Amino acid sequence: MRGLLGLVLLVAVGAGGWIFNEARKEVKFLCGNFGLGVTQDSVLSQLGTGDFLRYEMVGGPDGTAVIVDSLYTLNTYRCTILLNHSGQVLHAEAGFHLPF
Repeated sequence: MRGLLGLVLLVAVGAGGWIFNEARKEVKFLCGNFGLGVTQDSVLSQLGTGDFLRYEMVGGPDGTAVIVDSLYTLNTYRCTILLNHSGQVLHAEAGFHLPF
């Protein structure tokens, strides 16, 4: 019985790790598409293709930030895309982020 429980636990941890990594790769890959001058429409269109993504647009005095992450990474990996007032990308950066 212990062997079966151990096997189930091992499979669950392995599946969780695989899903975490796939979600992280999706955030990282899409973030790499957003170079200087890419339009907001293009950014939002590409983000709409993600299977594991969610994003939020946050307005600020210097423009808009698009924060992209995934529940499957437990919100620990994100992409921050900075847009100017004209709706063009100024900077995009992906990396680990501790949500607390």
